[in-house]
Amino acid sequence: YQEEIQELNEVARHRPRSTLVMGIQQENRQIRELQQENKELRTSLEEHQSALELIMSKYREQMFRLLMASKKDDPSIIMKLKEQHSEV
Repeated sequence: YQEEIQELNEVARHRPRSTLVMGIQQENRQIRELQQENKELRTSLEEHQSALELIMSKYREQMFRLLMASKKDDPSIIMKLKEQHSEV
């Protein structure tokens, strides 16, 4: 740890302080921009997941209705489908 600190201090001594401060400020701006982009991407992902969940829910509902309509004759299949649908 001490060696790392010493190396960093040696590198820093070879640059003017204003250059170091400007570099740090630039890095801070980049970090803030990346954090903002990360937040926007997370929001977009959540919106897409919600939309996909809604679509899949509607799809499952339609498939359940279709299977119910085609299997009116067999009550055991209907009960099995109802159980699966309630689990989902």
